[in-house]
Amino acid sequence: MEDSLKLLTNYLQDVLEQPDTAALRLEDLAPDFRELGEKAALLAETVQDLTNQLQQKFETLELENQVLMDNIQAMDEISWSLEQSNQELRSNLALVNALTDYTHNMIFVYSADTCQEVHANQPARWFQKAHAQTAAQLTRMLLEKQPEIQQQLDYHQKSQKMEDGHSMEDGHSMEDGHSTEEPLLPQGPSAGDEGLPKQGRNSLRWDMALGDCDDTDIFFQVESFLIPWLRSDAEDSHNARRQAIVHIVIDETERQRRQKMIYRFAYVDPLTDLMNRRYAMEKMEQWMEEGTAFTLSFIDVDYLKYCNDTFGHEAGDSYLIEVSRALQALGGEVCRVGGDEFFLLRTGCAPEEQERLLEELRQRLLADKSSGHPKCFSYAATLIPARPSAPLTAYISATDTKMYQYKQKYKVPLSDVVYKDDRI
Repeated sequence: MEDSLKLLTNYLQDVLEQPDTAALRLEDLAPDFRELGEKAALLAETVQDLTNQLQQKFETLELENQVLMDNIQAMDEISWSLEQSNQELRSNLALVNALTDYTHNMIFVYSADTCQEVHANQPARWFQKAHAQTAAQLTRMLLEKQPEIQQQLDYHQKSQKMEDGHSMEDGHSMEDGHSTEEPLLPQGPSAGDEGLPKQGRNSLRWDMALGDCDDTDIFFQVESFLIPWLRSDAEDSHNARRQAIVHIVIDETERQRRQKMIYRFAYVDPLTDLMNRRYAMEKMEQWMEEGTAFTLSFIDVDYLKYCNDTFGHEAGDSYLIEVSRALQALGGEVCRVGGDEFFLLRTGCAPEEQERLLEELRQRLLADKSSGHPKCFSYAATLIPARPSAPLTAYISATDTKMYQYKQKYKVPLSDVVYKDDRI
């Protein structure tokens, strides 16, 4: 049984970490675990399919965004070279506006000085009509973010101009004695740019979460660009040219939900909603790496088999949930690490204090006869210092041994705590 559990656990961990090489042989599992193994394999295939689909969609979106920005940059270069003809510039701008309708992402363009909407592509216009309330929230958040976006991107563009000016003085940007024309937008990040977004100085990427009318959360990723924009209602070319901020809004709701589902499958116990053994081990290893001292408490629920056999597994599940909630009330990180075993992890609490709190809780459970079956647990607590002298597994093993010594010494015999039941 333990070998089968270990095989399944290792397989699921491989699926999450190395899906391309993860493999499971059903014949290596015990017969009772083969059905579970088939379900795990099916789930792994589903996770892999979802991962591939997300990757394909991400690549498609990246390509669409790159095509869009290439067109916007091309439009801007054309506008500078043909500034004598505003009509020709307007035609090119209208072409770019039409091209944005072919992407599935929403695109909003607002004036940088007046915050008026100057363009919205077809998906954005549809969203404004179909989800008016959510679209109003989206618009408000975009406009609230614009001053910060403009400030950051303006600063980085000025920095780029100064760097390019120094390069020209040093002779790095000269060709046949003439300087090359400086592009309007920086082309990418430079070494030493502190505080810049990952994608470079020409854009700022940020996340947004909104509540829909049916109380569901909607998640967006927004990439914002500061670009020149031509006002069609201006009387002269000087007033026509203004800065605008382009927001490319990508719906990330489904991806976020899938990530949460994968996280719950990997780290959350489905019965108690507590974190599981994998989470507990990673958390303790993290604290040890950070040099954080903490107290590890090992709790083993008593009389669970009697409860399951006498009152049914549903009552046993309720018993475990009750104990888990009671442990959570003590504070710290409570993790279910086995069928009837829990870890309680706390920083800033000495083992003696933790054992005192656990003993008080143990006595309250023993005194509670409302459920018709005895309730209790055995426990032990160990301090893991900031600079441990042994590996984590050694501390866990020592705490486990200490807990079983406590159980042997203090556990009340079942015959002394069994309540009268007509079925016995």
